[in-house]
Amino acid sequence: MDSHTLEVLTERIEAAERGLRAARRALLLGSVVVLLVVGGAVWWYLDPTLGRGEGPKTVEAQHFIVRDAQGAARAALELSEAGSVQLVFYQDPLPGDAWREHAGDGPFGFGVRSTSTGPQLLLNDHDGKRLQASPTDLTLASGVVLTSSGGEAQIGLRDSSGATFLLGANTLKQLLSKPAAPVHTPTRRRHAR
Repeated sequence: MDSHTLEVLTERIEAAERGLRAARRALLLGSVVVLLVVGGAVWWYLDPTLGRGEGPKTVEAQHFIVRDAQGAARAALELSEAGSVQLVFYQDPLPGDAWREHAGDGPFGFGVRSTSTGPQLLLNDHDGKRLQASPTDLTLASGVVLTSSGGEAQIGLRDSSGATFLLGANTLKQLLSKPAAPVHTPTRRRHAR
């Protein structure tokens, strides 16, 4: 073989090697594309929303607890054992499951609940004083009660035992319409000596 033929063969072998390297790169790139397509198809099959979060629209539970960065309960939206739905904000952070002990009457600073007797708004301070309001009454921690019973507005006072004396508008009107009885002051007799 002459040198010219040897050069031509060398060039052809080098061109074939370049073509083979290019074919290997194309095969590798094609394999990656096929793997991505197959992976996307599997993902689409397992999660048709493709991560858009369009899953179930309803979340169901009996208690939703809001916790601070330390993990203490600060608020709760819950269905109580008595069947009332309430949203309460606790006065102080409650660690762990301590919120369960305070679900009924607190201590919480603010609460809204829907009971079988109607809605209630509750405000409490750290000293235990409470303001409770509903569509038919307003109760203050001082023992004053404003209520409406049977269409009649009433004001009441509650003593420390919890007994309440209510005075209705009609009763007050009747008391005020009666003429006042004259005040009888006894006269003193002077005794002669």
